[in-house]
Amino acid sequence: MRTFVVAVKHKNFSAAARELHTVQPTVSRHISELESKLGVKLFYRNTHLVELTPAGVLLYSEALKILENNSRVIDLVSQANSDRVSKMNIGYLATAASCFIPEIISDYSMQHPHVTTYLYEMSGQEQCTALMEKRVDVIFCRDQPLLNDQQFVRRQIYVDDLVAVVPSNHHLANKSELSIADLNKERFMMFHRAVWSNVFKHILDLCEQHGFTPQMSYYPDNMRHMATFVSSGLGVSIAPSCIKFLTNEHCVCRRIKELSYPMPLYMYYHKENTSVELDSFVKICEEHKVRIENMIGN
Repeated sequence: MRTFVVAVKHKNFSAAARELHTVQPTVSRHISELESKLGVKLFYRNTHLVELTPAGVLLYSEALKILENNSRVIDLVSQANSDRVSKMNIGYLATAASCFIPEIISDYSMQHPHVTTYLYEMSGQEQCTALMEKRVDVIFCRDQPLLNDQQFVRRQIYVDDLVAVVPSNHHLANKSELSIADLNKERFMMFHRAVWSNVFKHILDLCEQHGFTPQMSYYPDNMRHMATFVSSGLGVSIAPSCIKFLTNEHCVCRRIKELSYPMPLYMYYHKENTSVELDSFVKICEEHKVRIENMIGN
């Protein structure tokens, strides 16, 4: 069939023979055998060129489909029999994503057992750099302005709220909702201004609007440290509500009625990455969105 398609392409058996790395008599013999098998003439022949007969025109369109399907089947079988294992490298912000990633990875691994998944816990800045350098395929982090351009795709996973985090034996733990003024004279623990600049400023401005400046006693390195310090009774904090997945019975989260600062979590990946593995991973994340939103909201 390939001989027939190449002969149609060149309209000349000698030219077809050169592409097929054979000789003209072999091409002629293959075409004659095909015509004999089908019981029809496929070409009008003259000294220099060959032209398709109506039967040849019909066969040509089908022959292209047959060859394309043959190639697809060969690739499919080769991939199934290959020792090469595909990889999916995922960067994530621990506290913000750990609550939902396990179930997504579990579903993905069941659907793609040939793909080996690697998880890398990183800060937002580290994730941004890793994605730009193509060391990871997808990341889960807060807004990254450097990635908000046409090279990358950004999909929202959920929207978090800022809450007060207080020790469970603190008198404020008895309230279902707090006022920002309730935190006056409390020892504060928050991420450093350099790390959390916009959020830090928003909280500081809100406190000053209510007549006090927070007494900063400690700047934790990460959410786990923050939860541990609050649980230990060393102060209070304001943090994204996802911190509740790290807290224990010694620590509670409470809404602050004057505080509204939505903090979306996004999934980013390269727009040019059109791999089947990534496409499937993105679809599975979309299927989990409602579950994740309900989990964060509860």
